[in-house]
Amino acid sequence: MLSKILETMKTRTIIIVFVGMLLFCCIVICCVGSVAYFYATPNNNIFILPTHIPPQTNVEPPAILPPTETPVAACPNLMVDIVQASQGSVYGSGADSGGASSSNTDWQILVTYQVKGNQISNPSYEDVSKNLKSLQQDTPAQQAAWNLFTGLIPPEDRQMISEYQVFTDGPSNILAAVEQTPNDPAKWMIEVDEADLQSKKELVFTLVHEYAHLLTLNAYQVPPDIAIFNNPNDQNLYDQKVAACPTYFPNEGCSKPNSYINTFYDRFWLDVVDEWKKIDALSTADNQNPYYDKLYAFYQAHQDQFVDDYAATNTSEDMAETFAYFVLSPKPTGDSIRDQKILFFYDYPELVQLRSQILKNLCTLNP
Repeated sequence: MLSKILETMKTRTIIIVFVGMLLFCCIVICCVGSVAYFYATPNNNIFILPTHIPPQTNVEPPAILPPTETPVAACPNLMVDIVQASQGSVYGSGADSGGASSSNTDWQILVTYQVKGNQISNPSYEDVSKNLKSLQQDTPAQQAAWNLFTGLIPPEDRQMISEYQVFTDGPSNILAAVEQTPNDPAKWMIEVDEADLQSKKELVFTLVHEYAHLLTLNAYQVPPDIAIFNNPNDQNLYDQKVAACPTYFPNEGCSKPNSYINTFYDRFWLDVVDEWKKIDALSTADNQNPYYDKLYAFYQAHQDQFVDDYAATNTSEDMAETFAYFVLSPKPTGDSIRDQKILFFYDYPELVQLRSQILKNLCTLNP
């Protein structure tokens, strides 16, 4: 009986152990399955510590592309036409520089406008002869010439202009000019001859030329000499001022050492200035023919140094004429002094940008 009871208990123990082992295996299998499911299932919303990424060393920074040059708006055929329209000897018609022109007995002021930004207003009409009345009253033509100028030159580059004057000295003579205003030497007026406004291409060239005077002779480049401004006919005073000036002295004053015009003068005029001075001494004579003859001979002797014959007049006219070619001609590839003068303006990024803007405006206007 006892042996039977012991056998029964032994059997139960074996069963219990077997069942326990079976349950243990099931639990292990479930745990392993749960872990595998966790790592195999994305987006489980359980926080995972970030993986540490060691810092990279000796990695080159991303390449920075050089800035591309702003493309220049180009209308080459129009540019060629404008330059060609301006060709020809001009010595027979006199100089076009500001105050000197005003002494011309044939010079008749028609109307003067006040300038504010792009707008002209408050016209002041002069007393004129009956035969000039139609020109004086031709407001649309006067406005059109002004619109052409303001359409070409960006407003921020012509802030020195406070007056716009319309004059005439007859057809085919002086087309345009600039000069200091009568009451403020730091402000300027631009002047156009209404009798010569028919040729828009020639007018464009001349306006760019005249703007170059404003660019290179304004008060920031050439501080106005008040004594000379108040005594424009005092030759002794002028000679004294020129002698005391260590830099180039145009009519307006002693130029700053780093000004455009003084740099241009030092680079291109020192070798010829003594020869030129002997000719320029004739410019005040009553008979102008010897002066123009010798000036033209001077140009022919140094033809590889000037863009055209008018550029040989003086440093200021040389720079203004060359600036017009800089704006309206392709960049030269030669090495003559003439080409070097045009390339001079490419040394100044602000002038290259100005050229680009003027050409963009020109191509849009298409006069």
